[in-house]
Amino acid sequence: MNNEDQNKREWQWTGKRIEYNNTWPDCGMWHGDIQIEFDNWLKQQCLSQFFEVVKLSDSAQQVLYDNAKLNKLFSGILDIYDELPYRPDEAFDIAWRSLEIFMNHHRNIAWQADGDRTAPHLIMRTVKDLIMPLANKEKSVEDVFEGYLCNIPLSVLVFTILRCYIIHDLSINTQIKKVSERAEDVLTKDLYDDIKIQYKLEQDVKPAVEVLRNAALLLQLILKGREVTVNKHKYQLGLEKRLEFLVSCVLYTSRCERFHGDYFSPFKSDRANLDTYAFSYYLLAFCYIYLLTLIHRHCELNNIGEICSLDSILDAAKTMQDRMKPLIAKGK
Repeated sequence: MNNEDQNKREWQWTGKRIEYNNTWPDCGMWHGDIQIEFDNWLKQQCLSQFFEVVKLSDSAQQVLYDNAKLNKLFSGILDIYDELPYRPDEAFDIAWRSLEIFMNHHRNIAWQADGDRTAPHLIMRTVKDLIMPLANKEKSVEDVFEGYLCNIPLSVLVFTILRCYIIHDLSINTQIKKVSERAEDVLTKDLYDDIKIQYKLEQDVKPAVEVLRNAALLLQLILKGREVTVNKHKYQLGLEKRLEFLVSCVLYTSRCERFHGDYFSPFKSDRANLDTYAFSYYLLAFCYIYLLTLIHRHCELNNIGEICSLDSILDAAKTMQDRMKPLIAKGK
């Protein structure tokens, strides 16, 4: 698309947003071209919703009734469903907020001696103390999380490279150092620096599209757990480090940008396409399954009964992973 066509399209979409503003509420819910395209995709897949809810156990009512904090947490999780199918980005915000509520609740019970209350620190503890022991014991849990790590939309990986290395116009400039520090900590400084050297990534220069794509494809291999050669050095990350990177450097970075960044509503943009849905649904699905796994583990460790079975979590996760694959392919 040349500049003239691009400008014309942006002029038209600016008008569409103004019209929506000036005719609301009579116009109803925003339902533009991309929502129609997504509706058609859902119909082709014989779906009314992309998202799959984790079914709660018969014992959940009593357990939640007896545990006011968890009951309150689940009341918030229900808000996720109100945003679907068209606003998975807003649903992700709710899922992440619920995750932070859970982490603080678990810290007050299990990690009282830990004085570090920051989200990055608590994220690392959830991976190390709650997820990994379960994944090491249950192969099905390991397989589900490996499934998420092996099927990340390329747009998510491009976003991650930009935020870990580049001061981009949509990033939070004051936070770029914190994002890169988290990436260095998880990947190790050697791997972080070798990626930077191999692709000549400079903080103040947005890379060419092909360079950015190639760096994202390398990150894809790293998160799949493959052995890679970067700047003539070999690296391979285990599941724990890859999960830490996904939660801390991908999900948490996206959450911070959505809350504090210079932000354009993704589904009211003329650039929205099915990959926009793949991006947000991936973050939402992973965050939701991660949170429900943590809640299951919390209940198990504290002997308070079962809210949701591990089988229910894994079934919902697998269903969403299967749905994600054609959405990723369609969005490219």
